[in-house]
Amino acid sequence: RFTSRFGSKQWYQRRVRGFSRTSMIRFLLLATILLFPTAQCKQCTLLVVAELNRDNTGPPYSFLATVKDVKEDATLIDVMDSAQSQGFTYEASWHNRWGAFIYTVNGVYADSGKRQFWNIMVGLPGEVMKSSPLGASSYKPRDGERVLFRLKTWGDGNDHY
Repeated sequence: RFTSRFGSKQWYQRRVRGFSRTSMIRFLLLATILLFPTAQCKQCTLLVVAELNRDNTGPPYSFLATVKDVKEDATLIDVMDSAQSQGFTYEASWHNRWGAFIYTVNGVYADSGKRQFWNIMVGLPGEVMKSSPLGASSYKPRDGERVLFRLKTWGDGNDHY
């Protein structure tokens, strides 16, 4: 005869069965979350002002795309690559010491012979946009951040960012 500290065999079986179904589902869900954590994702908005030396960082923009599901450790180049599915294009040269140098954005070429470059400005909504402290291959945008590519010239008094 089966006896336990819980009483009869039937009571024990009902208790174990009822407990195990609910508990097993909870356990499996918790184990899945703990063993296979989902990658943290963020979103980033790319903006382009292709008009040379326009000091305004607000609209109108010649291009705007919001890239969602960006990996938490993604660099700006990764975000730019993801935005290509929305029509964003760029060309860059790679330098071993400095990383990527962006010279064309959405078909607009920054002519270094005319002292032109793509100024990359960053900021969360509500913040004043500032020049990125790092280049596109090193900078990791924050969640919800706006990234503005602005065509500028340097060395003629218009190089204030």
